[in-house]
Amino acid sequence: MDVLEKKYVLGGQLVVAETPMELVTIVGSCVAVCLWDRKTGTAGMNHYMLPSVDDVTNLLNGGKSATRLLIKSMVSKMSDIKNLEAKIFGGGNKFFSDNFLVVGLQNVEAAKQVLMDAGIPIVLEHTGGIFGRKVYFDTRNGNVSVTAIE
Repeated sequence: MDVLEKKYVLGGQLVVAETPMELVTIVGSCVAVCLWDRKTGTAGMNHYMLPSVDDVTNLLNGGKSATRLLIKSMVSKMSDIKNLEAKIFGGGNKFFSDNFLVVGLQNVEAAKQVLMDAGIPIVLEHTGGIFGRKVYFDTRNGNVSVTAIE
């Protein structure tokens, strides 16, 4: 069995893997978007904390800008948007209330909007709830496994 290099993707980061590896992150209310090119096998992941940001020096912290940058990074690595598929993880809300700390839901909606606008299908979504998640993205085949964190 092959042992893959692990690359941890922290909040406010984006990684595009050009060689086989396992991208790993932990999200709570944050969201991670995984993109995989079905044709070339190129893969990428972002991890953002807020639905959007106004500070252009921290674009990877905002869902809309971070997801647009992930798509742009994949295309710059010779991916064609029509070959991309997306998987979304996170957006939990440990403090459920009608108006209090709903950033998790807003984070998920930010990714969905950008992906829909780009015409990229979401083939897997593991979002919401009141728990965090540890996400393992195998860039060799686009497979993702998720472990719930209480």
